[in-house]
Amino acid sequence: MPSAPSSQPLTYEAAKEMAANADPRVRQELASRPDLPPEVLYYLAEDSDAGVRRAVAANAAAPHHTHMMLARDGEVAVRGDLAAKVSRLLPGLSPAEHDKIRQSAHEALRTLARDQMVAVRQILAETLKDVAHAPADVIKTLAGDVDSAVASPILEFSPVLSDDDLIEIIRKGPAAGGLNAIARRKTVSEQVTDAVAATNDTTAVATLLGNSGAQIREETLDRLIEQ
Repeated sequence: MPSAPSSQPLTYEAAKEMAANADPRVRQELASRPDLPPEVLYYLAEDSDAGVRRAVAANAAAPHHTHMMLARDGEVAVRGDLAAKVSRLLPGLSPAEHDKIRQSAHEALRTLARDQMVAVRQILAETLKDVAHAPADVIKTLAGDVDSAVASPILEFSPVLSDDDLIEIIRKGPAAGGLNAIARRKTVSEQVTDAVAATNDTTAVATLLGNSGAQIREETLDRLIEQ
């Protein structure tokens, strides 16, 4: 791991010289600096060393147009660091900043949500699961993931998913454990409860019955008791 970035101001010429240093540890430390000029970070995003690219991916100061480049990086760790970074940025953004991030990073999030590696998609799901203004299409992609480690956090926690979204996911059949994740949501509407109950999934139904936040119609409850 590189040492902590220096607190001393760095001149542009010094930054360029460090970016060309043959030692990847020097370049990695440089790429971690929050005060680095955007053009230097962009240059380092194409570095031959994966550790340097990881440092750029994790750096909140990296220019937004590096996102798509790093979202297609050949190293899983680079893509994972980018997924975590971009997801962490979303909750604290002002509306204007959010628009800027959305325009420049939305495509990167879409790409990461369809990443071939479960680990990358899982990082994205865990960090976006409770973000209220996460991109809806990215959340729906993650919610419909075939791997429960990706889908379940979104299905259980995401405030972005509407009742109609949840009912559609139930109709199509979520990943293993997905119904149970929906049944664990803090609030489950009558319509969603009916949809879960109609699947006759005993584990999910039992979870619904034990969930104080699940709204269950009397007729639905009577039918479940009969079953």
